[in-house]
Amino acid sequence: MSRHGLARFEEALARGFAPGDEAEVWFRLPVQLGDLVMALPTIWAIQQRWRRSAAEKGIGLRFVFTGKRSASLFSEADPGIAAQCLVDEDTPESASPWRIRKLWGQRPPVALINFSKSDRIKLAAWIGGVPVRAGIRDGSNNWCYHFSHPFLHFQAPGHRIFRYRPLLEWLAGPGAQPLFLPLTPERMGGGAVLARLAAAGWSGGSYVVFGPKPHARTPQRQWFPKDQPWIRLAALARAEGHLPVFVGGPEHRADLEALAGKCQGVSLAGDTSLPGLAALMAGSFGCVCVDSGPAHLAAATGAATVVLFGYGIEYYDLPNGPRVVALRGAPAGTHPYDEAASDFADADHPWCRATANLPPGRVWAVVKALAAEGA
Repeated sequence: MSRHGLARFEEALARGFAPGDEAEVWFRLPVQLGDLVMALPTIWAIQQRWRRSAAEKGIGLRFVFTGKRSASLFSEADPGIAAQCLVDEDTPESASPWRIRKLWGQRPPVALINFSKSDRIKLAAWIGGVPVRAGIRDGSNNWCYHFSHPFLHFQAPGHRIFRYRPLLEWLAGPGAQPLFLPLTPERMGGGAVLARLAAAGWSGGSYVVFGPKPHARTPQRQWFPKDQPWIRLAALARAEGHLPVFVGGPEHRADLEALAGKCQGVSLAGDTSLPGLAALMAGSFGCVCVDSGPAHLAAATGAATVVLFGYGIEYYDLPNGPRVVALRGAPAGTHPYDEAASDFADADHPWCRATANLPPGRVWAVVKALAAEGA
């Protein structure tokens, strides 16, 4: 193995920068929101260690985040966290390694850290001679890296946050640990979402955030049967003075608007940016989500978060945060719902039925207990 990345980084600063200069570090982010949020403790730890090392030399650091649509989480971030956010869909320059290299101009970044499978960015870094090139090995052209390691979901034991540990220790030094920093509006922006919430009918009181819809590729992760558990949960929240607010992607807009109507709540599905969604969750009484990207985002804000598991595995995928609990019901038994065939149509795995045995009253009790911890 070559000398570790922290040494390479410090050597690159000493060789190419003077006190008062500013060096640029690029992070290429995972595609899925949940994967991105689980990479953040490693990113924060690298930033903290490298910023300290640069400051000792009188050099500033400018961090640039790039990736697919999930990278827009950083579009309103504090400049100290992300000086620039380049989303592929909005940035034609990311279409090829030569365009990326041209974007860098005469001075490429001092480091590229790739948390995605993107080949373009690693090739651009190799072509440009970026001094520190590191990332995960699940793509091809890994010869472009100075250091890489495999990141396959179930090939190593433990939670996915800790799958990055070899990369973290190479970049931030032996013994480096993941760092949790809550995704608050002060760090990530998104405060304009409250005006949208008010336009949807919020009068300024307490609200709870519900994320009922999983990714389209994993419909079995929802809370079965369709709509009925959420209607009962919303009734419990309303009885204690909390407005139910439903969130999701634009593909779920029609379904969640209809569900919000049944729950006497409001829907912001398809009407929030990722910074806005984080700000909405951070200001809530609590959040209840199925195992999905929004669940990871809710937990990372520090909000009281209950995640409903039926199909997933908490050991690998429990969202990371100071107030998060995973719940699932019994795998077999009776439940209090009318079992319309269409309501269970997507329950193609035996464990999916477990969510139907998860009482809304238990979910609400845990939300309240978690909220009380932060009171």
